[in-house]
Order: sequence, then structure tokens, then C-alpha cells
Amino acid sequence: MDNAFVILSFGLLGLLGGNLTTRIAHQIPPILFAHWRQQYRQIINTTAPLSTTSTTFSPALLSYPLCPHCSQPFSKISLLLMIPWLCLRGRCPSCRQAISGRYPLTELACGLLFMLIANSATDPVRMTILLLVTLWLVTASLIDISHQLLPDIFTLPLIWSGLIFALFGLTPLSLPESLTSTLVGYMLLWVPATLFRLLKGIYGLGGGDIKLLAGLGAWTGVDALPMIMVTASLSGLICLLLINRGQETKNHTIAFGPFLAIAGWLALL
Repeated sequence: MDNAFVILSFGLLGLLGGNLTTRIAHQIPPILFAHWRQQYRQIINTTAPLSTTSTTFSPALLSYPLCPHCSQPFSKISLLLMIPWLCLRGRCPSCRQAISGRYPLTELACGLLFMLIANSATDPVRMTILLLVTLWLVTASLIDISHQLLPDIFTLPLIWSGLIFALFGLTPLSLPESLTSTLVGYMLLWVPATLFRLLKGIYGLGGGDIKLLAGLGAWTGVDALPMIMVTASLSGLICLLLINRGQETKNHTIAFGPFLAIAGWLALL
């Protein structure tokens, strides 16, 4: 009974964590885009007005669920988006815009992942690390799905944290092993991406994907990298085939980061 209560408690914690990741993933891209537009203005020395999108991260927006369209609160007494989403039948009461089911599904997925981690990990330190890395990967995946973008603020800390934790003996890897795996993970995607760009003249893989695999390598080790690559590549290929099925023009692109994140998370677990 006690074990079941603990697992359910972690499930509730995962629901709250999933809600937090959806809000962060919703705020980060506009901030980055506005910053890049500002840099572009400085380069070309233009006085064109910037977008009115907010360029600052507001912690107050994380206190209760907000509509992703109009940023109006659903309910100040609810900490989960899943509850108002179900009650309002997937629409915002203020702007009446449809709210994607991805938001409550993210909360549910995080709850299930937290329960799985709580059931499988016994070491408190390892459990804490797995929980934090899970939320980190989910947030990065949400941004990549929406914008096909993996910002450095998510990939580089994953690399450095893996190396630092290995340095202090908080992961099964030593620092040389973690560093070697980071470099190998980077080269595994950098080489084919560079060759594809030279042969085709276009980018077939983003730099964020390359850094993400390097970060996963810092945590999992060299031995896990082939399985991560195979699992992510096959699942991504299947997803692309399903998307293109029955389409007249089969030139869709997909975000590769979420597939890397899922495969890397399985390797970590």
C-alpha cells in the first residue's frame, strides 16, 4: 500500500511537472525569436518595429493554467491544464479557440513517466536526476515539435550537466567516459549531416539534434549511442512514412529531436 501511495504521489508530481513544461515551452520560443529579430535589426541597422510579442519570461504565468492563444487564465484554483481542458471540451472560455490536446496529453505522459521512474529507481539521487532530465527532454521536445527548433539553452546544459555529474561520481560514467561519449555522439550526427549538406546543398539535420545526441551521450555512455541512433532513426522513419501516406506531395519534414529524446530516455532508464 505504501509503495502504491508513493508511486501515485510521483504520478501527481509528474502531472504538475508536465504542466510546467508546457508553459515554459510556450514562452521560450517567442522570447528567442524576438531576441534574434533584435540582433538582426542591429546588423542591418533598421528601425522597423519589433513584434509585440513579450520578450521577457514571466514567472507569474506559471502560477495557474493559461490559454496558449490569449494567455487568459482558465482557473485560479486548478494547477493542471487537464482539468479545465476536459471541463471546457477543449476550448478556451475567453477566446473560444480550440486548445490542442497535446497540452493535457503532455501532463498525462509526464505523470506516467514519473510513476515508471519511481517504480524502477531505488537510489534517491538517481531518481531525482532521472526526473529532472525527463522534464528537460520533454520541454525540449515540445519546442522542437512546434517550431522544429532545439535551442542551445536546452542542449548545451544537458552536455555540461552530464560531464559535471560524471566528474562528481553521480552517474555510472567517469569523466573521461562521459567526455568521449559526448564527442562520439556529436560526430555520429555531424558527419552525415555535413555530407548531406555538401551533396544536396540543403540542411537535412539541425544543429540542435547533433548537440542533443552529444548531451545524451554525456549521460548514457558510448555503448548506448548505437541503440539510441537506431531506435530514433527507425521511429522517425516510421512516423514520416505515416505522415506522407496518401499525400500527393511527399516532402514533409519532421522534428527529429523528440525521437532522440525518447530513445535517450529509455537508455537512461
